[in-house]
Amino acid sequence: MVSWSTVAVLALVCVEFAAFCAAIVRAFFRVRADRAAYRAAGVWAASFGVTVVGSLAARDAQGTWAAAAFAAAACLLTFPLCALLERRWRNRDMAAAVAYLQLHRPAARPVEPPAAQEWGTGPDATCARLARAYDLTRREEDVLRLLMEGRTFAEAADELTVSLNTVKSHVRRIYAKMGVRGKQDLLDKVLS
Repeated sequence: MVSWSTVAVLALVCVEFAAFCAAIVRAFFRVRADRAAYRAAGVWAASFGVTVVGSLAARDAQGTWAAAAFAAAACLLTFPLCALLERRWRNRDMAAAVAYLQLHRPAARPVEPPAAQEWGTGPDATCARLARAYDLTRREEDVLRLLMEGRTFAEAADELTVSLNTVKSHVRRIYAKMGVRGKQDLLDKVLS
């Protein structure tokens, strides 16, 4: 006949094995597993191994009642320990993710310039306001003013007495700073 302590040891080892299997399923068969789930599966595997080996060693040294006591102690310690460790790992991973997102979030949009009446409403005032808002250089502001007047790149180059490639370089930087893709987008942004 099987003693109660043998049944207790087997039941407790089976409980730990079931928890280990559940941790494996959470870690490897979920769509969105994380590092905390992998670590928890490792802790459950180690706990299961320690419980089996420790129970066998306790049975050989002291008898089945010692094996049952060891298995019970291992279960009582493992369940809260694994829950606390997994919670700590998840909190630490979430804090790292938040820090990463804060570090890599997009830059804030430029602060809106003061009211239009403070700058005026003419093309020169509009160009000056946009130049301050988007940190344009003086030459980029001149190119922007000429483009707003409807001049072509070649006409702007002649007016500013620079090469066509220089005007194109200024225009590329204006597009990049203002976040537009072409001349029409630029004019739409200026007129809005």
